[in-house]
Amino acid sequence: MPRDVVVLISGGLDSMVLVERARREERLAAGVHFVYPHPAQSHERRAVIALRRRLHLQRDSTPVLEVDLPLRAAELGIGPGKPGPRVVPARNLVMLAHAANIAASIGAKEVWIGATAADREQYPDCRPSYLLSASSLCEPFGVSVHAPHSSLFRDEVQHLADEWGIDRSWPWSCYQPVDGTPCGTCDSCRQG
Repeated sequence: MPRDVVVLISGGLDSMVLVERARREERLAAGVHFVYPHPAQSHERRAVIALRRRLHLQRDSTPVLEVDLPLRAAELGIGPGKPGPRVVPARNLVMLAHAANIAASIGAKEVWIGATAADREQYPDCRPSYLLSASSLCEPFGVSVHAPHSSLFRDEVQHLADEWGIDRSWPWSCYQPVDGTPCGTCDSCRQG
């Protein structure tokens, strides 16, 4: 099977497991991590560096690209230590468009995003209907968008991580860390 998948990598467990799925299926063409100003960016970047190390140790030379985006993360203004979603308007649309551009330029046919069943309620750009629309926009360029774990909940993703030997200490899923540690109250922390 050809290496035909570009995976969006946030640095969180969901995307790390997705990278491993694509790698195990021998379809991982590239990973892409988007950098934009938000409170957890440095932690996410460290997680992506750990992923690169893991790929290197597995003798996998798949490129993991880093792309700067001029996104505005105003919605993260909820504040650390407070419950609730941290929605960045149209973030996934912007990232999917860039990833589709990268995919088309290297001959990959699919872009994978780590959206799960737990994301649907609070994050409109993780819902199947939204992702289907994004895929329709990318199809004229020979690229489709997929969320292979969209029916999984966090415990199922954690099970896959354990099964595939992903050390859960290095992915970063908290949106608003407090003094360098997960806040424990944002939606991402509470899910798992």
